[in-house]
Amino acid sequence: MKILALDSAFAAVSAAVWADGRLIATRHRPLIHGHAEALLPLIEATLAEAGLRARDMTRIAVTTGPGHFTGLRAGIAAAQGLIVATGAAAVGIDCFSAVAAAMPPAEPDERRLIAFDSKRAEAFVRLDDEAPFAALPGDFEAPGDAFVLGGDRAPEFAARLRALGKRARIAQAPALPRADLFAPSAARCAPVAKLVPIYIHPPAITQEKPR
Repeated sequence: MKILALDSAFAAVSAAVWADGRLIATRHRPLIHGHAEALLPLIEATLAEAGLRARDMTRIAVTTGPGHFTGLRAGIAAAQGLIVATGAAAVGIDCFSAVAAAMPPAEPDERRLIAFDSKRAEAFVRLDDEAPFAALPGDFEAPGDAFVLGGDRAPEFAARLRALGKRARIAQAPALPRADLFAPSAARCAPVAKLVPIYIHPPAITQEKPR
């Protein structure tokens, strides 16, 4: 199995090639804007490093959200184009699972909380494997006495949990999805017929009013 994994959901773009049970090439570039322009050259460089072509891939895996609208759409569009061109199977990885894949296991008494920046006061949050939601760190409450946290908004939620008298530790793991870290998971996921973006807030786009 040969997998090309892609991510551009937040403040970076990354690509990785996972082939026959091992990582053989990866590229990662932090950036705030220009995800669509940066991602395709990054994919080309990663495939060149691996010594493979896009049509050699059996699966294309991409993060499907939640994330920042423009970057998220750029990644999904790139993946869909490659899938059409190569006939590879599609695999969607939600961003919470992508980060959780790189986190150490929770202790038996701990709940896992992952929180991402939404570009708003609220963060995108998921507790364990429950449905994700938007929450303000200062108002956050959850059942449980101990938590392990990931994501780029984790420090704010950890501070809130500690203020409530709970135990909260931040996992030693990347705070945002990275293709090289979730690529192995894509080998175990079932392919999907269609890549569907995950939104918690609707896209913040204002349409022009009719004249």
